[in-house]
Amino acid sequence: MLILIWFVVCIIFFIIHMTLGNSGHALEVFALLTGIALFLINKLSRKRK
Repeated sequence: MLILIWFVVCIIFFIIHMTLGNSGHALEVFALLTGIALFLINKLSRKRK
């Protein structure tokens, strides 16, 4: 599960870095999308149990 989270965070970082670059809002968008992704992974993992 930790590897899945690591891959998701890396993919989100790559997409944000390619689209926004060194923009001042890149960190905010990255934090928001990572939070949403971790929330969804948590919901899906608890649904399976």
